[in-house]
Amino acid sequence: MAFARTLFRWCLFGAAFIMAGVAIYFLAIYASASLAVGNSGIDPFYGQIARSMWLGFCTQLGLLAVIFMIAASRPHFVSRQFALVLAIMPAINMLMLFWQSASRVGAIFLGIATALALTAALSWPTRVAGESPPLTSPATRQVP
Repeated sequence: MAFARTLFRWCLFGAAFIMAGVAIYFLAIYASASLAVGNSGIDPFYGQIARSMWLGFCTQLGLLAVIFMIAASRPHFVSRQFALVLAIMPAINMLMLFWQSASRVGAIFLGIATALALTAALSWPTRVAGESPPLTSPATRQVP
């Protein structure tokens, strides 16, 4: 039981740090990518779409990293099913990076983060130690 809890926390913290790192990396190269899109000669409307999608990608990974950090420190804040859905999101980003971009390193890191997040979601603790059931729970009701 202790090993599963330790595995769960380390996998979520690892996934969160990797996702935050990838988000910071892509945010750091946003200026050069924006300049390249501006100099490419495409319609300004499509250039703005590319820039907004780039920032949306960074924001999504940053938010996932924050949620995984919170879930690793307080597992009862997030359900196992919600964590499974969130673990699939970097997998989708990874596939898009492999198909649409030349960023193989970012895609490989997101693949590792996805594997860690899925491992953590599958080893999710069923009960947090020291946590009592809510007062409105059927287990705490008095039967007349």
